[in-house]
Amino acid sequence: MDMSNTKISLLQAFMILMLMNGLTNHVIVNPMILDAAGRDSWFSAVLAGGLFFLWCLILLFIIRRSGHQKLRPWLASQTNTFLSWVLISPIVVQLYLIGNTTVVHTSIWTVTNYLPATPKIILTSALTLVCFYSAIMGIRTIAICSGILLPFVVILGIFVAVANAPEKDYHLLMPFLEKGMEPVVQGMVYAGGGYVEMIIILLLQHHVKQKIKLWKLLLFAIIMVYITIGPLIGGIVEFGPDEAAKQMISPYEQWRLVRLGDYVEHVDFLSVFQWLSGACIRISLALFLLADILPTKNAKMKHLLILIVALSYVATSFIPINQNEYYLWMYHHYFPAFLVVSFFTSLVWGAVSLIKRTRKEEAT
Repeated sequence: MDMSNTKISLLQAFMILMLMNGLTNHVIVNPMILDAAGRDSWFSAVLAGGLFFLWCLILLFIIRRSGHQKLRPWLASQTNTFLSWVLISPIVVQLYLIGNTTVVHTSIWTVTNYLPATPKIILTSALTLVCFYSAIMGIRTIAICSGILLPFVVILGIFVAVANAPEKDYHLLMPFLEKGMEPVVQGMVYAGGGYVEMIIILLLQHHVKQKIKLWKLLLFAIIMVYITIGPLIGGIVEFGPDEAAKQMISPYEQWRLVRLGDYVEHVDFLSVFQWLSGACIRISLALFLLADILPTKNAKMKHLLILIVALSYVATSFIPINQNEYYLWMYHHYFPAFLVVSFFTSLVWGAVSLIKRTRKEEAT
C-alpha cells in the first residue's frame, strides 16, 4: 500500500493524537506530576495548560506558513536540503523514543501487574507485530483503529470516574499551595513534557484534508489538559496526596477501587484495554511517521525501515531495567529533555518560517 497516498479528516487526526498523547498525559506523567507537586499537582497541570495554549499559537503559525506541506521538504525550501535534515533530526529522535519507550513501558507494566510469568519476548513481539502491520497499512488504517477504540476508552474513563464517586473526598485537595509555588513549578515540567507531544501534528498536517483552525486546535488542547487533570484530582481525592504520590500508576490503582454492588469487583482488567489502545496507536503512529519522513515514495523501502525500527523496539525492551529505575530515568531525564527539545525546536522552525526566499534562490 502507498503509505503517503491517503488523507484523513481533522477529526480523525485529533482522535489519533488523543489516544497517542492521552496515554502520556493521563497515565505516564501522572505519577511524576504527583511526585513533584503532591496535593497541588492538578494546579501544575492547569498552569502548564495555560502555557500550552500559547505554545499552540506557535504550532498554528508554522502550519499556516508551511501551507500544510510536508514538513521536511518545506524546511528544505526555506533553507537547504542538508539543513532541513539537521532541523528535523530532533523530532526524528523523539519519534523513535516515543515508540521505543512505549514498548518498554508497556512490557514492564504488563509483567509487573498481570502477566508476571509470561516471557517478555512474547509480549513485546505481539504488541510490536500489531503496530508494524498498522503502520505499513498507512495513516487511514491507524485513523480507523483510533475511531473504533477511542469511544470505548472514553466510556471506560467516565465509568471509573462515576463508579468511584463514593470513595472521593474533595477536602483532600486543601490546603491549597501548602508548600508554596516551587513544587507546582516542578510539576509543570512533567505536565508540559506531556503536552508538547502535540508537536507531532506538524508531521501529520500534510495528511489532513481540512485546514487546521485556531479554535479547533485550542479545543483539542483544552481536552488534553482536562485528560491530564482528571486522574490527578482522582488520585488525590481517592487515596490522599501522600499515598497517590507513592503509586507507580495512580490511574490503574483507581480502577482497583471500582465495585458494582456487593458482588462485582476486580474490574481493573478493563484498564488493560485502555492502556493497550493508547500504546498500539502510539507505537503505530511513531513507526508510520518515521517512515513518512523518508524522502522516497518506494513503499518497500518504507516498510523495511518500519520493520527495522520495530525489531529495535523489541530488542531494547530486553535492557535489564526494573520499573523503579525506568521511572527515575523518565523523571530525571526523558520528560525534562523532551519538553526543552520540543519547545526550542518549535521556536527554530517558527524562525525558519519567517524566511522569505526569492524565486531565484528557490531555483538554486
